[in-house]
Amino acid sequence: MTAEKHSFVIEGARVYRHGGDTDNPPVQSVLVRDGRIAHVGDAIPSSNDVRRLALDGHMLVPGFVNGHYHSHDVLAKGMFETMSLERWGLIAGAIGSDRTAEEVLLRTTVGAIECVRNGITTIQDFLNLAPYDPELLDAVISAYRSVGVRVILGVTVRDKSQLDTILWADEMIPPEQHAIVGTRASNGLSQLAFIAEQKKRHGDYGGQVIWAVNPSAPQRCSFDLLKAANAFRKEHGIPVYTHVYETRLQRIFAQEKLAEFGGSAINYMEAAGLVGPGVTIAHGVWPDADEIAKIADTGTGVVLNILSNLKLRSGVAPLSDYRRRGVNLSLGCDNCSCSDVQSMLQVMKLFCLLAGISDPAPERPTAAEAISLATRGGAKAAGIEDKVGAIEPGMQADLVAYDTTHPAWRPFNSAARQLVFAETGLGVRHVWVGGRQIVADGRSTLVDETQLVRRLNETMPGVRRDLDALSANADKVESAFQAIQARAFKRPMLYDRYLAHASRK
Repeated sequence: MTAEKHSFVIEGARVYRHGGDTDNPPVQSVLVRDGRIAHVGDAIPSSNDVRRLALDGHMLVPGFVNGHYHSHDVLAKGMFETMSLERWGLIAGAIGSDRTAEEVLLRTTVGAIECVRNGITTIQDFLNLAPYDPELLDAVISAYRSVGVRVILGVTVRDKSQLDTILWADEMIPPEQHAIVGTRASNGLSQLAFIAEQKKRHGDYGGQVIWAVNPSAPQRCSFDLLKAANAFRKEHGIPVYTHVYETRLQRIFAQEKLAEFGGSAINYMEAAGLVGPGVTIAHGVWPDADEIAKIADTGTGVVLNILSNLKLRSGVAPLSDYRRRGVNLSLGCDNCSCSDVQSMLQVMKLFCLLAGISDPAPERPTAAEAISLATRGGAKAAGIEDKVGAIEPGMQADLVAYDTTHPAWRPFNSAARQLVFAETGLGVRHVWVGGRQIVADGRSTLVDETQLVRRLNETMPGVRRDLDALSANADKVESAFQAIQARAFKRPMLYDRYLAHASRK
């Protein structure tokens, strides 16, 4: 990540290790040499070649992997409420397009700092880049490098217009308003070529950038583009992330538009080669039982985005079914405008609680399981589980130190349970990525946050004007979108993802 050689010893802190005592982790010493964990255990004899950090009253936890995130709409945080995914997308997608490189740099930096200050050391940025301009991508990578966070970077590819991907939109929205939804299709193959060129031009910056390929969603990609994305990922040896079945409407879209694949988006992806290890689907709220079995049997991953699914009224993913089938699960925070916070702490808590009320079976997830998904699960999805996600010798020193004198930890009864159910992020004191300290005493060590806030305050009036204009435009098709949603909910289904609906059956 950097030419610097980061070597030091952390002493006096409890060390959270998967599979160890997750309630009462012992105080251990952690030796970091050249950015990697060299030793975890007993006190390390004094040495002149490493500095010693006394962190009594703290607990070291592996850095979180935010398994699904979009940086394009960071500046739209707090703007939306009570709307469907399809309606929200008209504004949240557009606000990320045709912006200046300076604004792209700013928004990416703001989002990245929120992540690291909440203990996230790796971000999977499902990057919506419009236009496909090297200068804009340079701004994104520059922002992540300036903050010091690790990023799994994938530029979205698609070749279908938005109008063509929302079921019944072409018939229920007046033709004169089709442009509001979006009628422009793209060339997916040229997008893949762009990614290949930028990957070659930038490289991985010593492991700070892990490249990925991101087909937007099965309904937004032709079969030829999905096959090309599969060939691309094999050629470059990189992971795939895509959105699948976020809403009931998308489930019905598959039933109607993918009949030759059994009405299944999962079958459609399988035919194109996009299932199996190295492929992760975001959301996965609406698959049926056969599709869940296929996801599990093929080793395909699912990254759960519980906050945004609840905020956009999309339903609750079949958490218990995924767990019983042994699906490779990870956790994500999703967009700043539809979850409003980059906090894996909130996601972990919801994962435990919602799985408990959706199924009364006793094998409900534990806090320790949630922590594993938020660290090792996200690392496994990216193919870097041998590098990040645990505090063990040989791993990258991606570490977070929590102040256990904070009220969330008083009294100290369980490290795992209090991290998941009590910690809010206020206890995050120090963060390291690859042994480089990027947060100290709760503030970025690499970015002047005071200056960042000043730049943000200067930029936001223009952004808000644009958001207001986009919202006013979207209002013109609101009644049509409501009618589309009503039609979708009249369609009978053999299962539901809304707890209130299920209780009435």
